[in-house]
Amino acid sequence: MKQMDIPENRVVKINYENADLSRPVKDLRPVVWVDEQGYSCILGPDPQEGIIGTGSSVDAALADWEQQLKERVRTAGPADELAQYVIDTLRMSKDDVW
Repeated sequence: MKQMDIPENRVVKINYENADLSRPVKDLRPVVWVDEQGYSCILGPDPQEGIIGTGSSVDAALADWEQQLKERVRTAGPADELAQYVIDTLRMSKDDVW
């Protein structure tokens, strides 16, 4: 899956192994960055096709992103490749080893 290109100097480093993060954030690893309005995070190639969240802090942006993620999955049709990627990724257990 193609991820949106964010200038490196704007990207906020996230420890995706942090126990306080939700499973969707840990497994899907949305990119978080600082912009003029505060913080944003995205999973996907651009704001039009991707799942994006915003907020005044990293935690607020991630919480908004999770809400947008839930709504996207809930309303997704079979042609929504990003939603299908999310569903497949979250269904797979880290214990599933081939």
